[in-house]
Amino acid sequence: MVVVGAGPAGSTAALALARAGQRVALLDRASFPRPKICGNCINPSAWEVWEKLGLTESFRALPHCEIEGFTIECEGHSLYRGNFQPPLQGPRAVSRDVLDDWLRREGQAAGVDFFPNTTVTGVDPEGIVKTTAGEFRARLIFGADGRNSIVARHSGLMPPPRRCHRIAWQTTVPAPSDLDHHVHMQIFEEGYFGFCRYSNQSAVMSMVLDSRRTHDPLAAVRRFFPHFPEAEWLRMNPITRAAAGVGRGRVWLVGDSARVVEPFTGEGISFALSTALLAAENALEALKNERIEAALKHYDRLHRRLYRRRAWVNTLVRALLIEPWRTVRIVRRVSFPRPLTAFLARRVLTA
Repeated sequence: MVVVGAGPAGSTAALALARAGQRVALLDRASFPRPKICGNCINPSAWEVWEKLGLTESFRALPHCEIEGFTIECEGHSLYRGNFQPPLQGPRAVSRDVLDDWLRREGQAAGVDFFPNTTVTGVDPEGIVKTTAGEFRARLIFGADGRNSIVARHSGLMPPPRRCHRIAWQTTVPAPSDLDHHVHMQIFEEGYFGFCRYSNQSAVMSMVLDSRRTHDPLAAVRRFFPHFPEAEWLRMNPITRAAAGVGRGRVWLVGDSARVVEPFTGEGISFALSTALLAAENALEALKNERIEAALKHYDRLHRRLYRRRAWVNTLVRALLIEPWRTVRIVRRVSFPRPLTAFLARRVLTA
């Protein structure tokens, strides 16, 4: 087996396959640990995955910050503020360099062969991956290399490109002394951001901006936090992308390689983990009887069912935030019902 991409989706798939006795090569173009643009919030639904993989206690031990609630504002005006009340558990904030390196190490402990600094240069859907480190042959190839997936492109699975003006920005800064343990979401005409602690000392600022309006995340955030410090910003795009096909031949896609979700709700890692397990479980069944095509169709059905069941709030949020200036102008005229916000948040955290 070859897994391309050692983020949460790729490392989870590789770990599950290795635990089942498969020989797995995990490839990534980066060396680990490495930074990653992300809000760093792990949805509570991830606990189910950790339990299945026997990683619950190991995950608990990672450096983290418990998120106690969330606050949503629109241009500085409060839309909602609430704490998570039992039995509703809030997200846990874990730095992505820590999370991804932990999962990668768990995979290696299970027998996964890790190849960092390895860039994919070609993919044959019949089971060949060409890389800067040589050629890998596999019964199945998992593309877990993100929204700009090279595996998806080389396998003919990537949808036709469409222009996306939205760019994601992220930076980490010392946590202000008055920053509580909420996720603070701010919506404004040019985009939106989330700000939260991920440790006692540090906080992450994650932002999505319309590039037609501005390319300056610092200026945007200083409208709401005037003393926000100078910092180095990472950037990534596209934010919006049509769903890809989940597989072709011996190539299967997981996580953002297959479908990208709006980052506002913080569900990206949860979907990455869930799709990785679905793909790994179906792949193991396929290899038992060599019915790869039938297993791929089954994975496709389960993949669609997962997003129908859990992603409808995310889809609604995306529709509202594709052009945030429209939402801002609506909010200026209409009072957003706070019970509805609480209901949507509960759905995100318990779906």
